[in-house]
Amino acid sequence: MTEKYDDILKQALAPNEEPDLRLNRKIINQVKETDGMMKKRKKWAPGIVFAIALTLVLGSAGVYAAYRFLTPQEAAEHTGDKKLAAAFESEDAVKINETQHFRDYDVTLLGIVSGEEIADHLTEKNGEVQADRTYAVTAVGRADGSSMPEQLSDPEYDSERFFISPLIEGCNPLFVNIGSMDGAYVEFTQDGILYRLTECDNLEMFADRTVYLCVLSGDFFDEAAYSYDEASGAITRTESYEGVNALFTLPLDSKQADREAAEQYIADLMPDEDSDQDSVQEQSEVDAFMAKITPENIDQYAERVESTVWTIPADEDGVIYHYMIDGEELGGVYMERARMFPDGKTGMSDRLAYFDYEKGMESLKIATFTLNEDGSVTCAIYVPIS
Repeated sequence: MTEKYDDILKQALAPNEEPDLRLNRKIINQVKETDGMMKKRKKWAPGIVFAIALTLVLGSAGVYAAYRFLTPQEAAEHTGDKKLAAAFESEDAVKINETQHFRDYDVTLLGIVSGEEIADHLTEKNGEVQADRTYAVTAVGRADGSSMPEQLSDPEYDSERFFISPLIEGCNPLFVNIGSMDGAYVEFTQDGILYRLTECDNLEMFADRTVYLCVLSGDFFDEAAYSYDEASGAITRTESYEGVNALFTLPLDSKQADREAAEQYIADLMPDEDSDQDSVQEQSEVDAFMAKITPENIDQYAERVESTVWTIPADEDGVIYHYMIDGEELGGVYMERARMFPDGKTGMSDRLAYFDYEKGMESLKIATFTLNEDGSVTCAIYVPIS
């Protein structure tokens, strides 16, 4: 009976367009993964790494979304954040359940909520807690009904990445997106659906203008996927784009708008031409460096910072490893055994995280995890050899 209804619903929601997937141009991001890095992560700037999902359709689409997906509350609970789960059930939360369809994927925005200290796990930046945030839950499923990959060892895992970000009317999305808005995310796969919980600085200050949420093929913002009209400030989908380029309008309460704060926020984000070119060059250098790093050769290119070495006991899991350099706690990295060591083999995991590279190679840090024979996990930060 379930399969019958699933078929009926899938036919009703069949996409009208058939774009192909495409991975293109990169833009600066604060935290990245190598090919093996866990996707269950949450970036705590400048270094915490943790790791859920976001949609447009009419008629039966809302019924289909409710039928297939976890609620935003359930998704938050899955990440272990009970306080955020409660926030998604509050009057301030907005349940959306809208889906946009593409040839290979259905993308659904499930809901959003904004507020101050509404989560158990609060992001940090430069040692300061970022408490006033917007959280959105998205779901991405394959249009043919097959399951999204669940393990990093799945050869299809790296080919199915998505860039999910708020975009602001009147702001060039190339510069104002999740990467510049202190973004972070946690994601997991359940019952074949990829869920992502995305967070960033509170978007309600922009509530007197249109605020969008984009879901885009690949790891980075691709300016070919959307058109930005400098005169009107509007952002629209590029219909001919060969890939997923969903674009949702977020239902924010206009009473919460703060134009002065919004203008100052944007002014602080926009780079001058010279600094932007420098940042792109630094990004390229870091990317090239990390492309050659593996657990087997990391000691040839980077050195371990002994003050960061920490061992997680065999009976502990889902731990945030906090690291210190020169006596200062700079951030932390989330460690989950099933993600870091899916095959249970001892030795250094190939899930290498790199972050804190605002100054390029000079500030780059690499997080490593090594499974020991007794089941304990040794965590350590490496920095490039000068």
